[in-house]
Amino acid sequence: MFADVLFSANPPVLSHQDNELASQFIPWRSFGFSQLKQGNLALWNPHVFCGIPFFGSFQSALLYPPNFLYMVLPLGLATNVCIVLHIFLTGLFMYLWAWYRGLRPPACFLAAVLLMFCGPYFMHIYAGHLSNLCTMAWIPLIFLSIDGICNKRTLAWVLLGIASVTMLILAGHPQHVFYTVIAAAIYCALSLLNQQQRGRILVLLALMAVWGGLLASVQLLTALEEAAYTVRGKGGVEFEFAAMFSFPPENLMTLLAPGFLGSLHNHSYWGRGYLWEMSMFFSVTGLILAVYGRVHGSRKQRHYSMTLIIILFILALGAHTPLFRLLYGMVPGFDKFRGSSKFIFQMMLFVAMLAGVGLHQLITSNSRPSLRWILGIAAGAVVLIVVANSITMSVSESGMESWWHNFMKTVCSAANKSSELYLDPNYYDDSMFVRSAALCASNSLLVTAGLLVLLTALLALVRWWKYAVYTFVLLALLELVLFALPLRPTFDLMAVQLPAELRNIVYSQSADYRILNTINKNSAMTNGLLDIWGYDPGTLRRYAQFMAFTQAIDPDKATQYVGFSNMHRLFSMLRLQYVILRQDSRTKVLTMTEPPLPRLLLVRDFQVLKDRDSILHALASPAFDLHQTVVLESPPKPLPQPSRKIGTAKIIDESTDCLTIEADIDSPAILLLTDAYHPNWHAEPLPGSCQKSYQLMPANYVLRAVPLEAGRHRFRIEYRPQAFRIGLWISIISLAAYLALCLWWLYSFYSNRYI
Repeated sequence: MFADVLFSANPPVLSHQDNELASQFIPWRSFGFSQLKQGNLALWNPHVFCGIPFFGSFQSALLYPPNFLYMVLPLGLATNVCIVLHIFLTGLFMYLWAWYRGLRPPACFLAAVLLMFCGPYFMHIYAGHLSNLCTMAWIPLIFLSIDGICNKRTLAWVLLGIASVTMLILAGHPQHVFYTVIAAAIYCALSLLNQQQRGRILVLLALMAVWGGLLASVQLLTALEEAAYTVRGKGGVEFEFAAMFSFPPENLMTLLAPGFLGSLHNHSYWGRGYLWEMSMFFSVTGLILAVYGRVHGSRKQRHYSMTLIIILFILALGAHTPLFRLLYGMVPGFDKFRGSSKFIFQMMLFVAMLAGVGLHQLITSNSRPSLRWILGIAAGAVVLIVVANSITMSVSESGMESWWHNFMKTVCSAANKSSELYLDPNYYDDSMFVRSAALCASNSLLVTAGLLVLLTALLALVRWWKYAVYTFVLLALLELVLFALPLRPTFDLMAVQLPAELRNIVYSQSADYRILNTINKNSAMTNGLLDIWGYDPGTLRRYAQFMAFTQAIDPDKATQYVGFSNMHRLFSMLRLQYVILRQDSRTKVLTMTEPPLPRLLLVRDFQVLKDRDSILHALASPAFDLHQTVVLESPPKPLPQPSRKIGTAKIIDESTDCLTIEADIDSPAILLLTDAYHPNWHAEPLPGSCQKSYQLMPANYVLRAVPLEAGRHRFRIEYRPQAFRIGLWISIISLAAYLALCLWWLYSFYSNRYI
C-alpha cells in the first residue's frame, strides 16, 4: 500500500496537496522540529498571525515521541513514515484487543484491517489530518487497557493504560482526546456493572487516567491556559458553529455504498460536510460479519459493543438530535469543538470488534449459517438492485422533476443552512450533474448488491465446506484495498513552497516587514518569512477580532476564518509590505502603498481607552496617526514627556520566545513593539538598566507596549506561560515515579518467574 512513499529516493508526500497536511502540518513540523533540533523548544511562533503560541497548540505535538523522526529524517519522508507507522499501530492495537477478548487470529486480523482502512480513519490521509491519524491510533490500546484492568486488576495493565493515555494526549488532537474520554467513561461505567471489586477497579481506572494526564501535564496545562485566549476559549464557540459537521442521517448509506453521495478521488461528493468526516464504510463483508457477530457471538466477546455503537452513533448525530443542545449547554467541552461526527471512529472500534466476533463464530462454531441468513442477504441484494434501478429510471424518465432530484435538493438546502455546502448550489439544478450523481449512486448500490450475492454464495459454501469461511477475510481485504487506494494521493513537497520568483521579490529588502499570503497561509513558516495571518484553530481572540473589524465583520463573531477583501490602512501597524494573491489564474505579489511601521517605535502621544470597540474605531479614524500615537487600555507608568530627541531602541538578541532590547532616551516614552500581544509576555530588567521594573501592556488592542523612563535601558521580553513551568515539573516528577514503578514491576515479575 505504501511502498512508493517509503522506499524511493525523493518520495512524494501522502495526502492531497490542497488539504491540511500542506497548509498546516508540514509548516508546523518544519518549524517546530527544526527549532528543537537546534535545542530550542519553541513556545511561541513568530511567523504567522504577527506571533501566536506554538507549543500551547496541541497539534504542534513537540513532545510526542514518534514525531522525533522529524529530527533525523527529511521532512517529506518523516511525514510518510509517521502516517504509515500510525496506520500500522492502529491495526496492531486493534489486533491485540481482539486477541485479548479470545478471538482467533484470522478474526483478530480482520478486525485490525477493518479499522485500519475504514472510511472514518483512512480517509484522513486524503484530508492531511496528521494529528487525527496519530491520536486515533492509541484509542484501541486504551480500551484494551480498560478490559485488562477490569479483568485482571494488576499493575501491568495500569502501567500500559497510563502510557496509552499519555500518548493519546501528546499525539496532538484535543477533540479526539475529549471524545475518547467520553467513550471510555461510558465503557468503564458499563464494564463495572458486573464486577465484584468495583471500588478497586474504579481506583485503578482513575489512576490510569489521572497519571496519564500528569505525565502529559506540561502539554495539557499549557494548552488549557492558552486556549482561554483563543477564539474557542472563554465562553466557547457559538452553538451554530459547534453544531457544524454533525453526522448527516443520509450518510448512513455509506455503510453499504461508499460512493452513494459521490467520492473524493474524482471530486464528485455532493453531500453535507467533508466526506472524510461523514463516511462509515468499512466493507460490506465486515458489515455482514458485524451483524452476524451481534446475533451469534458470545456475550463475553461482544461485551457491550452494541450498546456503545448505539450511544456513540447518537452522539455523532450531534445537532440532528435534541441531546446535542443539552450537552452543549451542560457538559464542559462540547462548546469548544465542532464536528461531533468524529464520534464515528470511536464507534467503529466496536463495529470492527463485532465483525471479528462474527468471523470467530463462523470459524469455531459447530453449527453452520442458517438458510434464513442466506435468504436474508440475498433479499438485501434484491432490494438494492430495485433501489438502484429506481434511481436510474427516475432521472431518465422524469429528469429534473424526479424524486432523486428532490432528494439532492433537500440535502443541498440542509447543507446550505448549516454552512456545510462546498459545491455551487447551481450544480444541484444542473441536469447533467443530477444524472451523473444518480448514476454514481446507482452503480455504488449495484456493486454492493453484487457483493451481497457473492457473500450469499460463500455462506452457502460454508454450510458444506468449513474452510470456505476464510475467504471472508480475503474478500474484506480486497474491498478495503480497492476502497483505500484512490484515497491516498501524493504531492511534491516543493509544490507548496513559494515560487522562486516570488521569493526573490519578498526577500528583496530587510526582514523587518510582513507579508499576507492568501494562497498558502502558513507558508511563512517554511520560507522563513513573517505573515500577518495564517491557518491555526488556536487563533488569538484579540487578534481575530481585530482582523474581523478590518474586514467589516462583527468582532463578536470572529473565528479563525477571515476572507481578505480590504487591505486596511491599519495593516501598516502590523508591518505589512507585500500581499500574495491569485488574480486571473496567476499568482501575484502586490506592494502596499502605506509604509509599514518599524519593529520598534518610540512614541510619546497616547490615548487611554478601555472598550474594545472604542479602541478599534479610534485606530480606524483617518485622523489617527499610527506613527505618533498609541492607544493603551490603562495609564502608563511613567507617563511619557515631550522631547525634541526621538531616542533609540534596538534588538540586540532574539529567539522565538525572547527579545533583548537596548534603548536610550532623554525623556519618558512608550516603546511600541509591532508584534502580537499576549498576557504571557513579560519584561524584566537586565544588569545596567536604569529602570528597576518594566510593564508590558496591550497597545492598539493587538500589539505590545513597554513604558520607559529617561535613561539607558537594557531589558529582556520573554514569553513565559506559568502553566508551562508548573506542568513541566509535574511531568518530570510523574515520569520519574512512573519509570521507578515500571522498574519495580519488572523486578517483581522476573523475581517471581525464576524463584
